[in-house]
Amino acid sequence: MARVVAESLEGKRVVFTARGRSFVNVRESLPDGPIGYSSIELLLIALSNCSLGVLMGHDLLKDVPIKSLKIAMDSQGESNPSRVTKIIATVDLEVDDSKLAERRETLQRVIDNCPVGNTLRFSPEVTLELRIHTPEAALK
Repeated sequence: MARVVAESLEGKRVVFTARGRSFVNVRESLPDGPIGYSSIELLLIALSNCSLGVLMGHDLLKDVPIKSLKIAMDSQGESNPSRVTKIIATVDLEVDDSKLAERRETLQRVIDNCPVGNTLRFSPEVTLELRIHTPEAALK
């Protein structure tokens, strides 16, 4: 399906690479807060991107001029263990076609079923394997 490689550079930046493209996230803080995105913000960015992409690609919006489309996501969580327990998303869609308002339930179902949202709702199996490479191990 998809593959992303994340590489830490000097403990201050993370380079994410997928399909030959890279994105750098800075993992440093200034006195007024972090420079880059937190892991939770990256999760919300992925969900926002997926939700908006699915909505914009739906046939009901195919020939409709969109004046504005925006999604705001907020998360709530727990600290022990550290995790997100709730995501609240608000989508604002502005169009001139008043008939589209009659299809609100359909569009709600569409945006509720993006792949990232489905993944979060149906807890995927996550397997992490730590490999430690040392000079001594290379000699064996």
